[in-house]
Amino acid sequence: MRHALFWILAEIFNGWCSLHAQSDSTTLLSEVLIRRQRADRNGYTIWKADSLPVGGVLSLSDRLFWDNAAGVRPYAPGALSSLSIRGAGPKRSPVLWNGLSLQSPMNGTVDLSLIPVWAGDRLEVRYGGQSAAQSSGSMGGSVVLESQPVQMEPGFFGTISATAGSWQRFENMISTGYATEQVVSEIRASWQRSTNDFPYRNFTELGKPMVRQSNNFGEKWDIQQHNQLKINTKNTLKSAVWYQRVFREIPPTMTQLPTETWQRDRATRAVVTWENRPRSRSLLQTRAAWLDESIFFYLYGKTDSSRARTLLLSSDFSTTAGTYLFFKSGLSLQRQWANADGYADSTIWYGQSRLAAYATGERRFKNGSISLLLRQEWVQDQAAPFTWSLGGAFRLAKGQVRFHVSRNFNLPTFNDRFWNLYGRTDLSSERGYSSDLGWKYTHLSFFGEVSVFQILMDDWIDWQPGPDGIFRPFNLKKVWSRGVSLSGGRHWQKGRWRWQLKGRYEYLKATNVSVYSGGQGTVNKQLAYTPSHSAGIDLQVRRGSFSGAYLHQYTGPRFSTTDNSTTLPGFQTGNLLLQYGFAPVSKKLSGCSLGFRVENIWNTPYQVLQYRPMPGRGWRVEVMYDF
Repeated sequence: MRHALFWILAEIFNGWCSLHAQSDSTTLLSEVLIRRQRADRNGYTIWKADSLPVGGVLSLSDRLFWDNAAGVRPYAPGALSSLSIRGAGPKRSPVLWNGLSLQSPMNGTVDLSLIPVWAGDRLEVRYGGQSAAQSSGSMGGSVVLESQPVQMEPGFFGTISATAGSWQRFENMISTGYATEQVVSEIRASWQRSTNDFPYRNFTELGKPMVRQSNNFGEKWDIQQHNQLKINTKNTLKSAVWYQRVFREIPPTMTQLPTETWQRDRATRAVVTWENRPRSRSLLQTRAAWLDESIFFYLYGKTDSSRARTLLLSSDFSTTAGTYLFFKSGLSLQRQWANADGYADSTIWYGQSRLAAYATGERRFKNGSISLLLRQEWVQDQAAPFTWSLGGAFRLAKGQVRFHVSRNFNLPTFNDRFWNLYGRTDLSSERGYSSDLGWKYTHLSFFGEVSVFQILMDDWIDWQPGPDGIFRPFNLKKVWSRGVSLSGGRHWQKGRWRWQLKGRYEYLKATNVSVYSGGQGTVNKQLAYTPSHSAGIDLQVRRGSFSGAYLHQYTGPRFSTTDNSTTLPGFQTGNLLLQYGFAPVSKKLSGCSLGFRVENIWNTPYQVLQYRPMPGRGWRVEVMYDF
């Protein structure tokens, strides 16, 4: 079963194939929906992912890490990978898929290595606090991933690909769908498998020998199904289902002996959205979603299990009054359950209900706009603050000045509250403020942007040892993150060659400015694993059916301890991606393309987290077939 896609590919490629470059696709989006999204983004610094010469599926961890668009912290290839935007930490940097937060209600984090990014998906990073728009957790920023059914042209369409690479990595992908003027339906599936037994130099052992990573096998299945039905001119029904099954071994650190440790992840996510347009400038959107996620962790002959469920119901109404005014208001009801072997009572499901009311208003002017977002939540057995966000953008000469300021919060997780013996139900919500001021200049083929920002987070929840030496969660400290980011680029054409060069740099100072219980030695110290300097460069070139990209990223030195006594060296890595397509010779078969990439092309030895080695130079070859 797991190799079925490979054999299908083998049979297809036994015949002829006519190669071509991927054609652009059109995503069905309504004008009203785009208008609503702009109010939620007004005044924020936003990074948007460009299309790359890769036809298959990338992990969100790799995609963000290559551009250094956010603080990605992978433990190893395919292993747990967390996210920290502007130093806010994994619990305060959510990932949203089709509007659904993928933050675990149990530990508050998102594993980026488990999230696939398909060709055609819209990916962006929004920097700054967004609790008024997205509820609990969004204090440092958020990653937004939108997967929509894509209509190439009326009729059947699809793509099939196979990938092979270093360290016995194999991937298969297939997607197929059907489109008419009223209906678009698409199903897509991917399978990945790798031993990840890459060689590395273990400098913690005598003689610094070359060894191979052990206990690092992984296998992952992803199936997504998307539908869009245009019932009539006023009503549209959309649905998406995501089924995922993952098995991963947990590799040891450089200082550990290999042990049989593994983790199984299971997730089923579904969302249905009904859009009704009573008038041409109004939209009533009603959504129902269900998420069911499980983790089984094996260590020392024992398997611990945990499971979380989320039911979400929401409805909002938005309208445009004249040319310059936009309003939106709505209600959201969420019920979450969790069950874990580590909880005080592993035989029951712990639950929590949340109700939110929110409103948005935007006033547009001839040279810009200003938006105000308000949100109030009521949470079972906990207090949630009133939150708001004020943002705006105005043209200035050939540039644009933008700003935002917001109040944000983050609720304690189920693990913080209900872990056996050590959880605390009296924890307060994390609260804080975020502000951002920027200027963007655009002229012909050049653009540049500069932003200054700060995030203040109080009652930061952290697990620290108490007087008895046992780790427990505390509202431990106040964290202040501030800095500046620069980005720019230009595109040009010389002959038949089209070039694009983009770059970004961020300076970040994220420190504990106050500690409420012990840990006085960490005051005014940089947060662990938060680099002060990071940068990325993206060079792309296209000519006819050929496309290429070189992505270079720099991560500065980081402290691996909270008292800044130990430093992890900075590193630079580069990735080269190439793709070539052959012109189609049949109207029914769009053709096939060949892709090649080299990751960590300079064979840099580095660690993102201390004593967890990352692989050196590796390669992948991909063959993709469109029909």
